[in-house]
Amino acid sequence: MNNPVANGLFVLVLGMIVIFVGMLVIVTSVSICGKLMSKANGEKKAKPVKEVKAEPAPVVQEQSEEIPTHIKAAIVAAISAYYFDQKSNCDFIVRKIKRF
Repeated sequence: MNNPVANGLFVLVLGMIVIFVGMLVIVTSVSICGKLMSKANGEKKAKPVKEVKAEPAPVVQEQSEEIPTHIKAAIVAAISAYYFDQKSNCDFIVRKIKRF
């Protein structure tokens, strides 16, 4: 087998087979470990829940006073800044909120 093309094809096919078998072993071992861990933790499969007929939701009357859009935008900005401030690299930080 001194033909370099044949050697290359042989190495290619052998490498693909080795990788496939290796990935198969990894996937099966991880799934077996997952099943063992779920049994050890006592987790059970979720049973199907019986359907319960829902009652119609009560009708809610809309309030006549609507919140202005700039107030809604300020509230959303404050909430998002709070969540982004939790160990994040966000440059937008709410320092003070004033009432008009």
